Amino acid sequence: MGVADPTSGHSQALFSFSGRAGGLAVVDGATLVSDSASGTIWRVALAGTATPIVVTPARLKQNSEEGSTRLSTPAGLALSPDGSLFVADSTRHRVCAISPDGALRVVAGGANGYRDGSGTEAMFRFPNDVAVAADGTCYVADTGNDRIRVISPDGIVTTVAGSIYDYGDGRGPHTRFRRPAALDVDAEGTCWVADTGNNAIRRIAPDREVTTLAGEPAGGDTSGPGSGLRWPTGIAAATDGSLWVADHGNSAIRRIDRQGHITTHLRLSGRRWPTVVALGGDRAVLVAGAALEDVREPRAWVMIIGDER
Repeated sequence: MGVADPTSGHSQALFSFSGRAGGLAVVDGATLVSDSASGTIWRVALAGTATPIVVTPARLKQNSEEGSTRLSTPAGLALSPDGSLFVADSTRHRVCAISPDGALRVVAGGANGYRDGSGTEAMFRFPNDVAVAADGTCYVADTGNDRIRVISPDGIVTTVAGSIYDYGDGRGPHTRFRRPAALDVDAEGTCWVADTGNNAIRRIAPDREVTTLAGEPAGGDTSGPGSGLRWPTGIAAATDGSLWVADHGNSAIRRIDRQGHITTHLRLSGRRWPTVVALGGDRAVLVAGAALEDVREPRAWVMIIGDER
């Protein structure tokens, strides 16, 4: 497939398909990738063999009663402690879960709007990503509402941070995000957010204080401390405390340490852009993105790059 810069010997093309990569997760050594265009979730083995584990026929992607029991536009994916796969079903404005036996249930949401509450009483606006903490709490990048929400293990939705489309650190509704598209939760309970419209990586501490780790609204393309991101759309927290970021606007994969220093790990060539990132075993970094070599047929791809630390 040749998605990476040919000067890099540390990448392995894994899978490509016609569609739009919405989310990545690693489960039992295999990679799961969602196709937001077709409503499919693929399971990809290390050898590149792909099997669809969720398929939504086109006739069910409309707002029909039958279609409501299927995914419409699966975006972010996250594995929960009980083995369920949480999915941000973006255009249906909800978060779903797929149990290990394949049954799908709506965890929260289902209508376009903003409201905290229990289960389907809560409302989201185009949620784009999910991350599940060790205690089963699900964090949601409620992109269209410019907020970060949480769903408790018993299904209660509350707002952690954010209010209006803007930029600002602080706590609760006094903080500001611009279309946050991705998040991840580390072992310490810190939530890391790719604040896409602000070209920044934000930190939500366990006490819910929000600070900026790297980047700024003006954007940039530099390594080291300071601004260096442009439209980040994917983030993954590593066990060593570093963060991996799909720097979509700069066609790059970046690594950020806890002091906010940015390192460019890989830059893609041609009309290719990274969208999401996840971490696998053996220090592997998985990346999915978009390719527009033929504008008549947009394609998505998944590849593995090595961790060079």
